[in-house]
Amino acid sequence: MDDARDTKDDRGGNGDPCVLMFSGGRDSTLAALRLSKAGFALSLVTITSDHLHGIGHVQRRIDELGPLLSPGTRWLRIAQPHDLRTDTSFYAQTCLPCHHAYVVVAANVARSLGATTLALGYTAYQSDWPEQTPVAVASLRAVLSEHGVRLLLPVRDLSSREQAACELASNGLSPTSLEQKCSRQVTNVKLEDSHLQLQVALWETAIRTSLQELDTIATSVMGDDVIGRAA
Repeated sequence: MDDARDTKDDRGGNGDPCVLMFSGGRDSTLAALRLSKAGFALSLVTITSDHLHGIGHVQRRIDELGPLLSPGTRWLRIAQPHDLRTDTSFYAQTCLPCHHAYVVVAANVARSLGATTLALGYTAYQSDWPEQTPVAVASLRAVLSEHGVRLLLPVRDLSSREQAACELASNGLSPTSLEQKCSRQVTNVKLEDSHLQLQVALWETAIRTSLQELDTIATSVMGDDVIGRAA
């Protein structure tokens, strides 16, 4: 499915369960709002780890966003798994290894909920980030489809941070990014095309292996709250 169609998914939600990886930033916040309006039964998943700081910022976002979401929307905080049951030593210093772990967590949560839809807050204006490049999206979509999981990118149409901030403000939400800060991100490197292609190919293979070993990867839930507006 072409990325452009993810912004106005013609199959709708129909109350179907959907797992959204949620940072509290502009993009994942808008993804939650759009998916809820489309009729999906959302579970927002926020990763916690020793290199992510400021979960209180995410709580602030949840406090303002929750009343706009459908009844029964859940917010889960899950510890990032370290043992993904596959080799991860090949990774360059990018966000690809963490997104590998995020996909594994999302797949575990989706399976527990009987969900076949996984959503990410990837945008056009960040499509040069390794995990958000078209080649990475195509790889992730392919490996998830092998497990019967549909990938949605509900904010892929966003072309600028300013556009995201404007849409947030129009919904009465803070236009700032209320997410945890990553202590690793400042050391990330830019990959040349050939290196990116290799890293993404290895990323796809590693995710595939982890998903095949999903039964052996523990999911440690640190919190699970219902945040949607009262019915």
